[in-house]
Amino acid sequence: MKILLVRPHSEVPSAAPPLGLLYLSAYLRKHSQNQVSICDARFKEHSFDTIENIIHDEKPDLLGITSFSLESKEAHEIAKRGKKAVPNVPVIIGGPYATSDYTQALADPNIDIAVVGEAEKSFHQLVTALNRGEDWTGIRELAYRKNGDVAKTDERMFVENLDELPYPAWDLINLEEYFNRRGTKKRTCFNQHQMRQRVLSIFTTRGCPYRCSYCHNLFGKKLRKRSVENVIGELRLMKDKYNVQEVEIIDDIFNLDIERAKTIFRRIIEEKLDMKFSFPNGLRTDRLDEELLDLFKQGGAYRLVFAIESGTPRVQKLIQKNLNLEKAQKNIALAAKRGFSMGGFFMMGFLDETEDEIWNTINFALKSKLQTAAFFIVTPFPNTDIWKQAQDLGLNLDATYENYQKVSANISKVPSDRLMKLRRLAFRRFYLNPWRLWSFMRTTPWRDRFFEKVWILIAASFFKYEK
Repeated sequence: MKILLVRPHSEVPSAAPPLGLLYLSAYLRKHSQNQVSICDARFKEHSFDTIENIIHDEKPDLLGITSFSLESKEAHEIAKRGKKAVPNVPVIIGGPYATSDYTQALADPNIDIAVVGEAEKSFHQLVTALNRGEDWTGIRELAYRKNGDVAKTDERMFVENLDELPYPAWDLINLEEYFNRRGTKKRTCFNQHQMRQRVLSIFTTRGCPYRCSYCHNLFGKKLRKRSVENVIGELRLMKDKYNVQEVEIIDDIFNLDIERAKTIFRRIIEEKLDMKFSFPNGLRTDRLDEELLDLFKQGGAYRLVFAIESGTPRVQKLIQKNLNLEKAQKNIALAAKRGFSMGGFFMMGFLDETEDEIWNTINFALKSKLQTAAFFIVTPFPNTDIWKQAQDLGLNLDATYENYQKVSANISKVPSDRLMKLRRLAFRRFYLNPWRLWSFMRTTPWRDRFFEKVWILIAASFFKYEK
């Protein structure tokens, strides 16, 4: 089969190489003879007309679309354009949107099947069955329409041995375009403050045992780890074949297994990879010690991001993150002594959260040694635990879930206008601090897109910046 995989163009600011599609493509190529191509419309900033023309010209036997929940509109438009360009093409949707709300996705007649959760095995089996004209309705983790209703097949066991998965199919995209940011205004890595030009992303684990109520849970609640040798092998491939200078580790929680994290960085040091590392997805702040921080520093890590979310113990318990806030502050201070660039993720507007509790979060950020902070509005995406809790309480969840910078469905005790004002106040008080600005300039790569970053800071602090 000729398969075209598409990532939509949207307001998502990061256009790092589409790792999920690259893993999917590599798995298909390893286990079949199918021809796979990728259209990264986000990186290329393709219009819908351009995407439709690409589909028309390639005439795929199968069209796959990946999508975040906040990209659902774009995904549906691409499905519509796909059916217009190639009327009989099966359209398959996957990713966080399909996983969290496959019923809504399949309300669109232009989408035929949703692949739920981890996709490599299910998608490969589906492609094989379609290619052979066989019944595919027994394949696990698929959703589809049946007699006017949505049917969902049984859950699949996740891939336990992640070493079975081939390395991402980097050759299917032009990495030089990503390294040089040709033809796009978007940043081509998750880390906003990259140090070197040639950056790629890596997953060393899948899954997370914590049950944070706002999470999509794409890879399940069990931590699955690639072997240290497998991880080092991919890093060596990146360096030797693609001359990669920097790697961003985008695990949900790279340091959940502290000893494994130490072993990986000891090997990075022993191998003399001479690469820089960042953790833009968020490390677990209470899963650090001084030895790990020292290994990070020696191994080339320079940017640590911590997912704090709330500065209130009650809210930490409510959202099931259960972060030890006191230990988090102490470990941030330990990292600051070692000269790391550090950022924090914070969220406002949790279920029944009060303004005083939001101020706890703001004050946690203000008292910390973090150089950067991102303050988001809680977005209860459909079928997440927090969405179900709000639904059980009879709260109004009828909203357009677009981004984390503005209020969608307000489930807190704080009025929406006040929530937005608190967000701007948080940015203003955090960044308009001489010590913090000096620390930022001393530790954090800031020359790339400097004036754009300054404008974003000003807009987020003083105006209704919603980009």
